[in-house]
Amino acid sequence: MILIQAREKFLTFHGDTNSALNLVNSLREAYDGSGLEMSKMLNDFVFNIEVALQNEGILDQDFNQIKGEDK
Repeated sequence: MILIQAREKFLTFHGDTNSALNLVNSLREAYDGSGLEMSKMLNDFVFNIEVALQNEGILDQDFNQIKGEDK
C-alpha cells in the first residue's frame, strides 16, 4: 500500500492513493459545479496531493490518472 502525505498550512492529508484520488476528485467536482472559486490555501493543498500522486506514478504530468494504475 502506498501512502500519500500532503500539507498546506492548517490542512494535512495522510492516506492511501485511492483516498487521495477520491478527495482530489471530490473537491474539484464540488468547486467546478458550484461556480465558487477554491481558496488559494485549499487549491494549493489539492495541488500538493496531486504532486504526491504524480511522484508515486498514479497521475501523469498533466494530472490525469495513468490507466491501469490501481495502487
